[in-house]
Amino acid sequence: MPVQVNIFILLFGAIQGIFLSLVLFQKKVYRNGYLFLLLYLLLMVLQATLKVMSKMWLLDNMQLLYSLSYQFPLLYGPLIFLFTKNFAERKSVKVYDYLHFVPFTAVLCCLLFGNYYEEPPVVISSLFHPAERLVVELASIVFYHSLSYYNYKKQQNSLKDKCQGITNRQTKWIQQFVIVSFIVCSFIAVVIYLMYTWFPFNQDIRFGFILLTIFIYWISYSAWHDPLLFAPVADRTGKAVTLNAAPGLIIHKPQKKYAHSGLDTDQINKILLLLEQAMEKERLFLDPEITIEKIAEHIQCSRHHLSQILNEGLHRSFYDFINYYRVEEAKHLLADPKRAEHKIASIAYDAGFNSLSTFNDIFKKNAGITPSQYRKTPIQQSLEQRV
Repeated sequence: MPVQVNIFILLFGAIQGIFLSLVLFQKKVYRNGYLFLLLYLLLMVLQATLKVMSKMWLLDNMQLLYSLSYQFPLLYGPLIFLFTKNFAERKSVKVYDYLHFVPFTAVLCCLLFGNYYEEPPVVISSLFHPAERLVVELASIVFYHSLSYYNYKKQQNSLKDKCQGITNRQTKWIQQFVIVSFIVCSFIAVVIYLMYTWFPFNQDIRFGFILLTIFIYWISYSAWHDPLLFAPVADRTGKAVTLNAAPGLIIHKPQKKYAHSGLDTDQINKILLLLEQAMEKERLFLDPEITIEKIAEHIQCSRHHLSQILNEGLHRSFYDFINYYRVEEAKHLLADPKRAEHKIASIAYDAGFNSLSTFNDIFKKNAGITPSQYRKTPIQQSLEQRV
């Protein structure tokens, strides 16, 4: 393959990576984990870009950045780990999370404030010797990707207790992403080592970074094929979603104490009232990550009592209860003429779903027809009424 073609492929991958980063940033993904995914992607873009540029020019004009590029694999593992960790736990980033970047930070400080011709501190000296650095980088990549895979499995298991907001499709993609990332990161670390040790011979090996281009395009394809993989928690304006109220659920309040619940009638009625308010006024069902634990905590009720009231009082599982409201909200949105041009996937997200296939299945189960069919029905009825 001609050198010009290789450079073009690398440059095209870098441009695509920048474009994808801008798209994800514009979506304002309010999940802390995705910040680390964005940084990881930008690091890959920078790595590919540097391999397109002349080494001599970099040494003359950007020596610090060029020297740091050999240390980039130290960042791959921590970024992937923090992405999967925060995605799984849905918690804010803690200060101690940044301790994972201490090795790279130490190298940066050494390059910034140390003498280039002096031996670096013993603690990080291995990171300045090619063979030892490769061992450390590969160990870091293996360690952090293993932890990331563990986080994926933990997230997958937690789906058993969650509603449809956190989808199997998301966790399956995370699994694929962690595996592919491990292969790509390990390969790039080896290529960097070979480039350094073989210089100035066999420098065409730098075109192994074409794998980065393939990796970036795979992520781009995933984002294009299933936009809900990167669905933000807030709307496109960055504000909380405030839609018109969904039709209320008729609640038949019990007149006697539930078996084994320990609640009397007044307590049960109070819980039902708070539950109805949480759905109709506070619209908690629009949260794609809502769980029975979150609702129980919100209305100050135990999970056991809430589950029992749903099952025995409303004769619905938690999934059916939440999805009832979501389907009713989706019906309202599908019938809205102002949203006639909106895609079904957008309607699904606005109604609280995070998976288009799940939305289609649940909607058809509740409404008897598909969302596309339902969208045509109210519009046709409206036209007939006007005539």
